[in-house]
Amino acid sequence: MVDRRDATVITLLADPGILRAGATVDLPAAESHHLRVRRAREGEVVRIADGHGLVATGTLIGYERATLSAVSEAARPAPLQLAVAAGDKERWGWLVEKAAEVGVTDLLPVAMERTAGVATRLREEHLEKLQRRALEAIKQSGAAWAPVVHPLVDLDAFCLRSFAGRRWVADRAGASPRPVVEPSGVCVVVGPEGGFTDRERRQLLDAGFEPVRLGPHILRFETAALAAALAAGGWRKEGEDA
Repeated sequence: MVDRRDATVITLLADPGILRAGATVDLPAAESHHLRVRRAREGEVVRIADGHGLVATGTLIGYERATLSAVSEAARPAPLQLAVAAGDKERWGWLVEKAAEVGVTDLLPVAMERTAGVATRLREEHLEKLQRRALEAIKQSGAAWAPVVHPLVDLDAFCLRSFAGRRWVADRAGASPRPVVEPSGVCVVVGPEGGFTDRERRQLLDAGFEPVRLGPHILRFETAALAAALAAGGWRKEGEDA
């Protein structure tokens, strides 16, 4: 297998379910274009990931196909979930890329009272593009798993979900987050610009979410979400795939 830390090896994406040792696979059009831009060579060794845990070493046949010599499977990491207010869609795009880099497993956009009036807010029709950005981000980071971007839900529906492990809600009135030493997973909720309403905060506390303080200053939602991911993911071992 090629070393995922070797920046000289081109990483490509493949559709789930096609990576098998010995197989010759067709590459998506976007990946063929990427190879042309990079001026890849016939017979060059590449790394191919499907974003669902499979990573292959392949040899290029032109720009459209590759023959796979080896395939490895990374275990799915314990949940590191970010439930974030469905604010500005462009800032959400930035968040998706950075979340993929730091090993977030799930991104859950949540409609809240103070996102309803945001003209540029994230909507259901934007989610497919965000999922693609999550996949593209693992090409740079070398991760075997891309974050799953879930359908948009309102806070009432979100609070009915079950979550294993720790539950945090970003809250300036909370305490500093306690170290997470067990790999049971963490779910963190981050509010919109202007924060949660009193009703929303009570609803999250009633649902078992522990208020945590992420820093001394007021953070934008995407910054707060990334800070939460870094604080919550500290239990992961060096080199653990995500």
